[in-house]
Amino acid sequence: MKKLLMITYDRYPHEGGKSTHMSYLISGLNSIGVKTSVVSFDTVNNAMYAFMKLLIQPTKIKGLDCYLYYRLKVGKYLFKKQIKKALKNDEYDMISAQDAISCSLLNGLETRNAKISLTMHTYFGLEYTLDNDALNEENPYYQKLLKEELESLNIVNGIIAVDSRIKEHLMNIIATHSRKDSISIHSIKNFINTDVFKKKNSIDESIDIICVRRLVEKNGVIYAVKAMKGLDKCIKLHIVGDGPERGKIETFIRENNLQSQVILYGSVKNENILEFYHKCNVAIIPSITVNGLQEATSISALEAMASGMPVIVSSIGGLAELISDKQNGLWANEKDESSIRECILWIKNNPRKSEEIGERARNYIVDNHSHIVAASKYLEIFESNK
Repeated sequence: MKKLLMITYDRYPHEGGKSTHMSYLISGLNSIGVKTSVVSFDTVNNAMYAFMKLLIQPTKIKGLDCYLYYRLKVGKYLFKKQIKKALKNDEYDMISAQDAISCSLLNGLETRNAKISLTMHTYFGLEYTLDNDALNEENPYYQKLLKEELESLNIVNGIIAVDSRIKEHLMNIIATHSRKDSISIHSIKNFINTDVFKKKNSIDESIDIICVRRLVEKNGVIYAVKAMKGLDKCIKLHIVGDGPERGKIETFIRENNLQSQVILYGSVKNENILEFYHKCNVAIIPSITVNGLQEATSISALEAMASGMPVIVSSIGGLAELISDKQNGLWANEKDESSIRECILWIKNNPRKSEEIGERARNYIVDNHSHIVAASKYLEIFESNK
């Protein structure tokens, strides 16, 4: 395989795990001779998108859920035109859709015999519920959007899940909704460029904790903030990311006088994330279960582990698969600031053991989550779908 088209309904690059995944995969594929092009939502005509959103403003009369549904319809219409243009201008051996929305838009398009692969970073329908309360599983507009996502199952040759739980979810969904005779399902856990992240800082009396997370409910950042209450002033939490939970987090910081210990940096470009890892010596991924769904293999966790620092994670989902407690990281109970606080204090009181945990973490990532190794696995699956 020589040429691959990667499509995503998100903007690319953006501050988030999926965008980082794409960048690492593209780098890995390029290194093994696969030319990769990207069509993302950034290619949509912004002026036309803004105009069409104005036209659907009256739908808000029926409710925010109705407006969100038609706003997505508008975006999908414009994005499908961009995909069609890319397919017309060039020929590809494979199309790699990075979300079910973009994959579903390939229905009815001439793909010139290119095979179609879908990478699932989350569960069908989940992203509609993350940033707003208007769309939930009981909502009729949510059900419409979910049905449209599931149309991707009619055209894919294979699906790659980024963790085993998403793979199980896919198997259940396909058994119920797919009209195709067979769809190959694979699981390749997330990965990073292990040459970029290096061990920098040792554990000492000053503990600087990095939390690279979008501020949405499922990422549980509020519990990391609550854990800071009562800790020494020499322990600081650096939060890199933004989202709808920011207001709640800022209120807690203000009401508990944590301004000197919890620093919010907002959204940071992916290429600037490295400097934050360089100045911190501990990381935290405090994800929680939402609607029965759990974190996959967090790229933020992989980056921190590759940086040779001890990582505190909620002992759920893909995080529990990635981390062995007190071996290559530390487990905390989800939604439990006391448990997180205990982990922080253990690191502070056991600096040498903590550094050993960080070293084992880096070795584990180099051996199991290299972008070159992952790219070769993806290529093997792409080739088998032909």
